[in-house]
Amino acid sequence: MISFYIFLLSNLLLISSKQITISNILPRLDINGNFVDAHDGCLVKFNNTYFIYGTVYGHCHQSTTICDAVCGYLNNTFALYTSLDLVNWTLINNNIVPDVTIDHSYVNYWMPNVGYNIRTKQFVMIYWSSRYGFKNSSIALAISSTPYGPFRNAPPLEMQGGKIISDTTNLFIDDDNTAYVRYNTRDAPLRHVIEKLSSDWMTTTGEYSIIFEKQDFPWYDGGGIFKRKGIYYTMLSFDCCFCQWGSDARTFATTNILGNWTYIGQLNYCADGKLPPNHVNDMTINPCSINDPYGTNFTVPAQQFNVATLSISANETFYMYYGERFRSSKDGIKGHDFQAWIPIEFTANDTLMPMKFYANFTINIQDDFAN
Repeated sequence: MISFYIFLLSNLLLISSKQITISNILPRLDINGNFVDAHDGCLVKFNNTYFIYGTVYGHCHQSTTICDAVCGYLNNTFALYTSLDLVNWTLINNNIVPDVTIDHSYVNYWMPNVGYNIRTKQFVMIYWSSRYGFKNSSIALAISSTPYGPFRNAPPLEMQGGKIISDTTNLFIDDDNTAYVRYNTRDAPLRHVIEKLSSDWMTTTGEYSIIFEKQDFPWYDGGGIFKRKGIYYTMLSFDCCFCQWGSDARTFATTNILGNWTYIGQLNYCADGKLPPNHVNDMTINPCSINDPYGTNFTVPAQQFNVATLSISANETFYMYYGERFRSSKDGIKGHDFQAWIPIEFTANDTLMPMKFYANFTINIQDDFAN
């Protein structure tokens, strides 16, 4: 167990704080004892409340060690759960974007990411839809006047950094409230792009930078972007496709988000301590155990979807890897699969450390802290 203690001394008085324990081995339940079924989305904080926006996978069973194009693909909706302490979760709505139910019997929906635009006073969601993914350069967009929704579809973003967007998208909000979208492309060369949005976040400015590109298949998936001490980071990984072994975390960094990105290292090694290979021939192959899909997994056996950047005190920000541990539920129900919430750690000289899988860890959050 690892402990992160955050204290704030203000006016010579110690502000009260609450120690919480986050578990990666116990099911995450809501206050009614039901599984939190909100996957592959984001964990964000607005004012004093934490919000999970995620895909409802439901009660299907995945039939293979990777995606089967049915379970987790069809009849998805987007759910919202809220909490004041990251432990006690309340289901607000399991269909926060009602429009997706019109065609979700044959259109795939994943990866809701939400941010707040202080200029327009609107909450903006981007999400992945097979209406656009693998077809063109559009990204689905929805808006709401409150973080609780419902979110209504707006005209999609028309990205300029690629002709065909592949399988992942993320929304990143910088300190000045400028919004960027990270996505990967299907048109060659396969690349990960970060692209700047307009001030109202409804269109792209056309300004973008290529984080990484490769000529060969399979592509890399992408995780979230976070910023610490003026440096932007993002993690890319092998295409996992609901795989049970997880994926790596190839980390890139820059001081200029629209400038050149530099590879700085691997953060998720194989569980036996070995460095995963640079390339595998197909997404059905476990990179840590080439000839055995049931062999060695990654240290964190998850597919990354985001990084949660959470203010937990007036002077402390907590950075957390946010991934999905596919085929991990004891009853085989996909909506019951575990997530991996893993602290992102730095050395004393601000070097990123390889990730460890923590069964449980504790943090202190201030009870009366407000953003």
